Amino acid sequence: MKKAAILWLFLLYCFLISTVYGEGVSFEIETGGSPVLQRIKDSKIIRVGVNPHFKPFSYIDPESGKQIGVDIDMADYLASQLGVSSETVIPNQFSDLIPMLQNGHIDIIMADMTKTFARSKAITFSDAYFKTGLSIMINKVQAGKDHIPMNLSYQEFKNKLQQHDKEKDLIIALTKGKAPARIVPEYFSEAKLRFYNTNEKAAQAVLDGRAHIMIHDELFLKVWINDNRKKTLYKIVVFPEPFKVDYYAFAIQKGNQEWLNMLNVFVMELKTTDYFNTLLDKYMK
Repeated sequence: MKKAAILWLFLLYCFLISTVYGEGVSFEIETGGSPVLQRIKDSKIIRVGVNPHFKPFSYIDPESGKQIGVDIDMADYLASQLGVSSETVIPNQFSDLIPMLQNGHIDIIMADMTKTFARSKAITFSDAYFKTGLSIMINKVQAGKDHIPMNLSYQEFKNKLQQHDKEKDLIIALTKGKAPARIVPEYFSEAKLRFYNTNEKAAQAVLDGRAHIMIHDELFLKVWINDNRKKTLYKIVVFPEPFKVDYYAFAIQKGNQEWLNMLNVFVMELKTTDYFNTLLDKYMK
């Protein structure tokens, strides 16, 4: 009897401590007038739009045939924090995500979307969760054949192109609908641009010599070279430093301030707990 009383007192103490400090306490979603949060609360499902294919963030596992990656795990984690289930929505192409969000087909974009002013006119971005940048992947062999100057510093590369009047001969592979497709003309106004439906097809064009360089997020370029190192060895390299810094953020419909506030706290926890970097390490192996 005495032992039972002591155990009861101990459990009561633990409950009181958890209540005071907020640990282990489950809170209901307070929507604060956000229509998206209200829908999530009522349906107990959050619909997450992810990148159709962007390793290591979102891609098809060749063994299981399922969509896996950093974004899929983050979506599940966010859902668990909200106390709901996650439904991963995979668009036909990356550019479909913003219209899907605007039309209410998804509740959030978690697709490594670069935070830009142009996009912010149509959607609302959370705080950034990942700093990256646009970099250059070059086919050294093809560049040599076409007398494209070889220098792995963007500024020196650009200067040499202009000095030798070769920028007009430079062929750049880009992915349709992605930020680089809009930004690159600001940096290489005279170059020839060729557009491809996926990142992989653009990268393959460089490997095949149909383009001299590809401009994209440095992480994708490095992952792609690593996955294809037997083919790319001594032939394809990525510039050591990105020439333009970018930030990835989540995106939601406008008019959902409470939803945005919650996401910004979620981003803060991703950083302070190092959860995002842990996921990145998991899928970069």
